[in-house]
Amino acid sequence: MLIKKNFSLKKFNTFGINVYARYFIKIKKIEEIKRIFLMYTSIPKLFLGNGSNVLFLKKYYPGLVIKMEIKGIKIIHENDNNIIVQAFAGENWNEFVKWTIKKGFSGLENLSFIPGTVGAAPIQNIGAYGSEIKDTLLKVQVYEVDNRKIREFTCKECQFKYRYSFFKHPIYKKKFVILSVFFLLRKRNHQLNTSYVEIQKELENMNIKKPNIYNLSKAIFNIRNRKLPNPKKIGNAGSFFMNPTVGIFDFKKIKLYDSTITGNYIYNNKVKLSANSLIENIGWKGKKIRNVGVYKKQPIILVNYGKANGMDIYSVSKKINKDIRKKFGIVLSREVNVIQ
Repeated sequence: MLIKKNFSLKKFNTFGINVYARYFIKIKKIEEIKRIFLMYTSIPKLFLGNGSNVLFLKKYYPGLVIKMEIKGIKIIHENDNNIIVQAFAGENWNEFVKWTIKKGFSGLENLSFIPGTVGAAPIQNIGAYGSEIKDTLLKVQVYEVDNRKIREFTCKECQFKYRYSFFKHPIYKKKFVILSVFFLLRKRNHQLNTSYVEIQKELENMNIKKPNIYNLSKAIFNIRNRKLPNPKKIGNAGSFFMNPTVGIFDFKKIKLYDSTITGNYIYNNKVKLSANSLIENIGWKGKKIRNVGVYKKQPIILVNYGKANGMDIYSVSKKINKDIRKKFGIVLSREVNVIQ
């Protein structure tokens, strides 16, 4: 294991912030994780995937940053209809999804082209276009820090909710390190989710009437490519905010107050509001404050146009939230993992 000191993380977070870590290491084997926790007992530790969902607020991280690079994809069991696949935490998420599509396995196609790693995906129950990781996740294999043991959690035990799992809880996020994820996918009788209007329009533009999993993935690529900034060109971490949920009566009041606010009915008389429409409504879409901007095509995304630091970006997010709370009485939760 090669441990580096005072290591720049600029290339390891998609905001492109030049923060330094006291120590940095790349992990390629499970045994190395055990050794790390024995060697470094008294300093904070941060596991990084691709750094696509983190915001460092300070210029220096006083602990050990661990880049998870344990890789591998295994077929565990299969029958005529279904297959169980184990993907290790360091695998690139989109490359893994592409692998499943190439093999003809369905279930993850709506989650195509989401940045990050397999290990990071369950933490916030990643989702897009009507699908979430919990829909196909069978179980999660973890390293339990306190007991120095490997254990597994079922999908139910992960307590998945919208952009949440119990791994995200402050009490548990330092107790478990995700090693691999098991998925139950379909080999035949594919049930594609094309319910989103954007997908339907894109498939129509592609002249596809009976889409297969590849067609659907390609449609999602086209949509995301038009809407989302490339972090290699403009620093960003994807969706900075989560879509808030309100009661149906509150939603009707908001619509009476301002008809431009949109939302989707979900369950138990709840409506998931579009954070994009809220941000656009208060005039922040496309706005720029020095090196920090609100993306003009998708205002739920904050971007680093140059040499912004973490506090610059965080301050803009606070101003947006203040204006939304003032006008609508709603507080947006941050989807990005803020590192103090």
